[in-house]
Amino acid sequence: MAKTPDLDSAYAVETPEDNLSLYRDWAETYDADFVEATTYRFPEIVTRTYLEMGGAWPCLDVGCGTGVLGEHFPADAVLDGMDLSPDMLDVARRKNHYRTLIEANLKDPLDLPDAAYAGLVSAGTFTHGHVGPEPLSELVRILAPGAVAVITVRPQVWHDTDFEAAFTALTGKALVTPPHRAEERVYTDPNRAPKGHADDTGYIVTFRRL
Repeated sequence: MAKTPDLDSAYAVETPEDNLSLYRDWAETYDADFVEATTYRFPEIVTRTYLEMGGAWPCLDVGCGTGVLGEHFPADAVLDGMDLSPDMLDVARRKNHYRTLIEANLKDPLDLPDAAYAGLVSAGTFTHGHVGPEPLSELVRILAPGAVAVITVRPQVWHDTDFEAAFTALTGKALVTPPHRAEERVYTDPNRAPKGHADDTGYIVTFRRL
């Protein structure tokens, strides 16, 4: 019997093919089985932080999945979503929060023009088994001067894949402001968190395009 998709399955992903297979099986139940059942709080925190920083439109939701972030933005927000999984994008499309949904691999060059977006948000993408700091330079390229970016990064991933060095390179080229990190609990109710993850934390990383 195939294993039911869960957080540990997501962390174990090794290839784009693994990712596509996992989220093909999980797309229709992801919101109920993970976001709601575990009290996953990062979509709301990322959205609130973006708005508090004066984030403008259009904004790109990177690794948007089923569009959970879009549910927290105001109705007049102009959001585009990007994800590797067409099945997750199908779920996001039905929610009608996004202007455009883009199927793309963040590890490849993005087919988007320079300075296309006034902001960027991402929750749960820069994590185990998914994406490290490699896409940062491409994502910065598509941000307009002054754009606000709010992303989450798992602490172990931040250190193991050297996000610090990636941001140092970007700040050294005067492309972005130095990033600010705030560590937050991933789940509102630890008793409902996935088994073994009650104490999980993540960094809310904010910066601006120069």
